[in-house]
Amino acid sequence: MDSIALYFHIPFCVRKCIYCAFYSVTWATEDDKDAYLNALITQMGSFPETRPVSSVYFGGGTPSLFGAGRIERLLDKARSHFLVCDDCEITVEVNPASVRLEDLVKLRTSGVNRLSIGMQSSDDEILRFLGRRHSFADVVACVENARQAGFQNISLDLLFGLPNQTTAQFEKTLEDALRLAPDHISAYSIQIEEGTPLYLKQQDLVFPTEEEEEQEYSTLCARMAKAGFAHYEISSFAKDGRYSRQNMHYWDRGDYLGFGAAAHSFWHGKRFSNTSDLRKFIQSPVLSNDYSSAERISNDEAIEEEVMLGLRTNKGISLDLVSRQKVQRLSELGYLRVIDDRIVMTETGWRVSNAVIGQLLF
Repeated sequence: MDSIALYFHIPFCVRKCIYCAFYSVTWATEDDKDAYLNALITQMGSFPETRPVSSVYFGGGTPSLFGAGRIERLLDKARSHFLVCDDCEITVEVNPASVRLEDLVKLRTSGVNRLSIGMQSSDDEILRFLGRRHSFADVVACVENARQAGFQNISLDLLFGLPNQTTAQFEKTLEDALRLAPDHISAYSIQIEEGTPLYLKQQDLVFPTEEEEEQEYSTLCARMAKAGFAHYEISSFAKDGRYSRQNMHYWDRGDYLGFGAAAHSFWHGKRFSNTSDLRKFIQSPVLSNDYSSAERISNDEAIEEEVMLGLRTNKGISLDLVSRQKVQRLSELGYLRVIDDRIVMTETGWRVSNAVIGQLLF
């Protein structure tokens, strides 16, 4: 791939959601944010790179808490240091409760052309349980403001498999999301990550059975297809070909540079990461990563990655990468399809993708 992607991790939150295992802090001041901005700019300048940048992504945390002005400045610096394409897809994740119309106008004016809005559910009681700061009314207002600000590419994030949520409640969330006319939807089965409040509470909660979660997933896939969305990646659906360019870059094993505390990179055959400590990153942004000690990906590891990442998408992988005998058996079980010498997962296969990939590789 002849282009690269950039990722900026913005680790600021008002409070942590009960399920979130991503690195973030709730104590940062405006001075901390200014210092972090300067550290991000310094780290950017430490990477020599002449390939064009086709995608830029601001994730978190809650990037909208960082402020539209700081994001604008980061983009200006990125354009001065890297060859950012004219048609670059620039995404910012936003919490519906932390972004105003004037912020969205400023983001759009600065070149941001895609928003990823953390909706999660349309049930306010469930949102409160998850620790979300917004209501569904905030989501509706955020989408309306985004359209008014000129955004024509809006993604909504949803969760399913939630404790104390019925299939009917998830179906309502899905219908409410579709009524907002998004261009893209990502829907994730909630994961219980060690160290999160959800992990500590799990014994006291009632989660859906495997069959109930399967029904939610089947409903999701069928409803999205009916609404005209392509299921192009395990967790993502897009209308009119508006695939997430950043995600596809990851799955295609394209080089990308991650800036900020806890950000990861894949660059010149090495996977490496920055320190997961805001203070340490601010103090030493250039030396915050472990690039020098990271080992280069071997040919065998590269093939394994190509299989694992490629099968996440509807592009699939080449049939030559794995055993044809295994492919035939898994196809007979309904987990894979072979199309023009390429292997793609079925939706049934995507639900058990780790097991299917394990069968192919080992």
